[in-house]
Amino acid sequence: MFSHGTAALRLYGVGGARAEAINGFRSIYHVGLPALQRGRALADENSALVETCFALIAAVGDTNIMHRGGLRGARYAADAAAGFLAAGGVGLPHWCELAARVHSDFVDRNLSPGGCADLLAMTLFVDALETGA
Repeated sequence: MFSHGTAALRLYGVGGARAEAINGFRSIYHVGLPALQRGRALADENSALVETCFALIAAVGDTNIMHRGGLRGARYAADAAAGFLAAGGVGLPHWCELAARVHSDFVDRNLSPGGCADLLAMTLFVDALETGA
């Protein structure tokens, strides 16, 4: 998201980091924090981070994914992440195996959700500020 935003904006109409900032980091507040809370309710803290990452990948137009895989790669990543969540996410008994398959598919397609990883880190920062943790 952060390194390829200008090119993605030109090619795909996705704003990247600048658009996130201008819009008050809505992805953190509307996607990241709710997913983190949901993940914590379903499982342990590390699992909650996976739930949050998948939720961000499903919802955010990650410009790093777009840079590497184009619009087709971005659609694939969003659909794969949404499928993981729809199947039950980290609430599934064997969620690690499903998440590992998605990860392997991303590697095979050279897709890296770097922007969503940045948003995950920012989600944790905001969560810590808001909860005092």
